[in-house]
Amino acid sequence: MLSHVRELIAECRPLRADDIVILTSESDVPAALALAGALSELPVDVHVVPVGAIDLMAVSRITQFGNMVTMRIFQSPLTTFHRAVKRAFDIAAAIVGLVIISPLFVILPLAIKLDSPGPVLFRQTRHGYNNETIRVLKFRSMTVTEEGDNFKQVTRHDPRVTRLGRFMRHTNIDELPQLFNVLVGDMSLVGPRPHATSQNESFARLISSFSRRHNVKPGITGWAQVNGYRGETDTLEKMQRRVEHDLYYIDNWSFLLDLKIIVMTLFSRKVYWNAF
Repeated sequence: MLSHVRELIAECRPLRADDIVILTSESDVPAALALAGALSELPVDVHVVPVGAIDLMAVSRITQFGNMVTMRIFQSPLTTFHRAVKRAFDIAAAIVGLVIISPLFVILPLAIKLDSPGPVLFRQTRHGYNNETIRVLKFRSMTVTEEGDNFKQVTRHDPRVTRLGRFMRHTNIDELPQLFNVLVGDMSLVGPRPHATSQNESFARLISSFSRRHNVKPGITGWAQVNGYRGETDTLEKMQRRVEHDLYYIDNWSFLLDLKIIVMTLFSRKVYWNAF
C-alpha cells in the first residue's frame, strides 16, 4: 500500500496539479483520510468528497464554528445585524404609514358597519416566524369570519364577499390593520404572506420545503405577491410557484430587495392579479 502511494505521489509531481480530489464511500473514509495525509507532501489542495454526498456538498459551505471547521448545509437567512436593520425599518415605516392613512381608520369602520352587520376587524390565526401562531388583523371584507378547519379560500365572485369588501380586497386596503402586527413584531412589511393554519398544514404535507417560508417573519406584501402569485391556490402547482418565489426572497434577501418589493406593491399591476 505504501509503495503504491509513493508511486502516486511521484506521478503527481510532474503534473503540477492545483487540486487533488479523492472520492470515497462512507466505509472507506478512514483510508481516504490516510491517503490525503500522505498526499500532503505535495504542494496542492487535497479534497475528500464522500460519493453519496456530492449533491449535499454542492449546497454546503465550509465555515468556522468555535474552534471547529464544519460543513454548513443551511444558514439562517438573516444575520443579527440584518434583522435589526429590517426591524428598525419596519417600525419606522409602519408608524409613518399609520399616520398617513389614519383617516381611513375612521372612514372604513363606519363604511363597513353600514355595508353589512358584523365586526369591523377580522382576527385570523395564522403561522408566523418559526411556525409560531399569530393573530393577523384585517378589515372585515366578508359576511363570515372563518378560520381553523372552517376556513375556505375566497374564490372569484364569492358570495361571502361584501360589496365594500370586494373593493377593499381588490385595492388591498383590507390588509392595512396588519401595520399593527408589524409594530408589535408579529409581522414585517415584506415577507412571505401568512396562510390560514388549516391551509398551511395541508400544503406542508405536500411540499417538502413549504415550512422554510417561516424562517423569516411573514409580510404584508412579498415577492410572490408582486409577481402575481396571490389569491386562490386551488391547485398544487399554484402553491408551488408561490413557495418558489417566497424561498427566492428568503435566500436572496437584502434591504434593497425589500425596498423594491414595496415600490412594486404600490405601482405594479401584478399586485392586483387574482385580487377578489
